Order: sequence, then structure tokens, then C-alpha cells
Amino acid sequence: MTGAILYCIIVTVSVILAFRVCGRKDPTASFKDRILTAGIFFLLWIPASLRIYTGNDYRTYISHFHDAYCGNFVVTEPGFNSIVKAIYTLFDGEYFLILFALFSAVTIVFFLKGLYEQSEDFGMSFMLFMMFGLYFQTYNTVRYYMALSVVFYAMRFVIKKQYGKFFIAVLFAALFHKTALITLLLYPACRMKWGRIHYILLGLLGISGLAFGSHYMELFVRLYPSYLNDPEHLVSDGISFVNIARSAASVAAALILVKKSGSEDDAYAFYFRMNAASLVLYACFSFIPSLSRIGYYLNISQILLIPAMLRRSDRKVFENKEKLLRMAVAACAIVYFIFFLYKAQGNTVKILPYSTWLSCPLAELRAFKG
Repeated sequence: MTGAILYCIIVTVSVILAFRVCGRKDPTASFKDRILTAGIFFLLWIPASLRIYTGNDYRTYISHFHDAYCGNFVVTEPGFNSIVKAIYTLFDGEYFLILFALFSAVTIVFFLKGLYEQSEDFGMSFMLFMMFGLYFQTYNTVRYYMALSVVFYAMRFVIKKQYGKFFIAVLFAALFHKTALITLLLYPACRMKWGRIHYILLGLLGISGLAFGSHYMELFVRLYPSYLNDPEHLVSDGISFVNIARSAASVAAALILVKKSGSEDDAYAFYFRMNAASLVLYACFSFIPSLSRIGYYLNISQILLIPAMLRRSDRKVFENKEKLLRMAVAACAIVYFIFFLYKAQGNTVKILPYSTWLSCPLAELRAFKG
């Protein structure tokens, strides 16, 4: 219960600060924005760096750190291994608390920069970032969420067609989690202008996933033969009704609220296509192992799409009702967050109960040095 209360306090205070950030709409407020975003950063980073054994793979990462440092065989990527070796060598001991704090800091910085640079409404986007549990999920799968934060920030390069910068950013992210490489295909595809034929092809692709799932799995195993030695990773997580619902709701709301975005409205169209692809992926390819590690690269755009569509609502029935729509979105987000906290003690999330190393006996902390 204490952990849930702490999380609610973090969300409440950080969201209040976020709604005071002017963002891109007022460049003259840059100094004020820096102060506010710095406050948000420390509000998110401090509990993330103080945690211990909070997260579904915290103990696993301690083992990965040790193996990378000792030169043992480890499945983690070279960038991750190099950072571990550098930090452990610098401090002459296996101080894994420093590593968790470092990775948390980098992840939060990239998410905040991505939100600030890309969102049309920083406060609303940040609220969704928190309410969808994305911040708290960074307590899990540390490498993946760091890679996701870098790729999220790199979306701006795709929108501006700065593909060289995007390529470099993705390669950097892939040094920590190789799944980031999939965005080299997904993001440029979603950046293209889609016509009716493209949506038909997307639908046919979804149907093929439902009809020929076993053939797709054969192809998957050929691409990743190492999975044959670890059958547990070949078991899918099943159908994610939550992610299907989120993607479907985002696409439906965009179709209902916005008649047609302008031809120059590249960012909005990019986010919409990503959510359409996310819907097909989650609904038709649930047999893929660890599907969310692909899907989140697509549906992370929801925290940018939703505020953008609210500002573009041009149906007569919704005209001049942006405030009412924002309240409805906030209410749905709060309900979602409550549901997220309800599941937070399960093995999938496991961010509750929250534990901090400040409460550990000194002798026990010394044992953590390795």
C-alpha cells in the first residue's frame, strides 16, 4: 500500500508540474521550462535510483552485470556490457546500484526530451506517459526501456526526414537492446504517405497473421535460431487485450474527431499510421514471442497522437469542446492507471511492493559490492 501511495504522489506532483510547462507553443518560456522539467526529472529519477529489488527482473540484471564484468557469456548487447565494465572498473567493485541509477537517468532524459521536442501539449502527453504506466515500466527490462526512450526521441528525425540522424540514434539504441533495429523498417514505412491501397495491404497482412501464424513462427525461428535453445522464449504472452483496446480506441477516436488532417501535417499522420499498425500487430500476431517489445515501438506514439487529435477535432459536434474532450481523456487515463496499479504486483510488472536500499542494513549493502 505504501508503494502505491508513493506512486500516486509521484504522478500527481509531476503531472501538476508538467501542465505548467509551456513547451513549443511558447519559446519565450524556455528558462521556466528548463526549471520545471529539471524538477520533473529529479522527481522521477530519485525513486527510480533508490529502488532495490523492485521490478520483475531486478535480480536478473544483477546477474547480467556480474557476468558482463567478469567476461562470462552473457546475452546482453555490447553497449550495455561496456557500460557495466566501465562503471564497475571505475568504482572497483560491483556497485549495481550505480548502474541502475545511471540507466534510469538516461532513460528519463530521453523520454522527457522526446516529449518536449515533439508533443503539441507537453502536459497532456506527460500525463498519458505517467498514467499508461510507461514511467513505472522503466523499472522493468532496463535495457529495453532505455532503447525505447532513445527511439522515441529519434521519431523527430523521421518526421523531418533526417534519416541519417535517425539511423545513428537507432544504432545507438540497438547497442543496448537489439529489438530497436526493427524501427529502421517500421518508422520509415509509417512515415510514407499512405493511400487506400496501403491500408488494404495492412489489413491483408493482419489476415495472413491470423491464417498462417505457424508459417510466420517458422520464419521467426530461422531468423532467431538461438530461441531453439531456450524454448521458454518461444512461448507467446497471449493476446494483449489492453494494448488492442488502446490502439483501437486511439484509431477510432482519430477517425471520429478529425475529418482529415492537412497534407503538410506529417507528424499527426505518422502517429496515426503507427497506431493503425500497432492495432494489426497486437490483434493478428499475438503468437510472436515477447510481442510487446515490438508493439511498444509503435504504440508509444499514442502519448503524442492523443493530444494532437484533440487540437484538431473539427467535427461540428466536437467543435470548441477541446476542454471537455481533455477531461474525458484524463478520466480514462486515471481509470487505466488504477488498473495498472492493481496488476503491479503480478510477475509481469512487479513494481509493487516498492523497496528502497535506504532501508537496508549497512552490512547487507556492503555485501552487494560483490
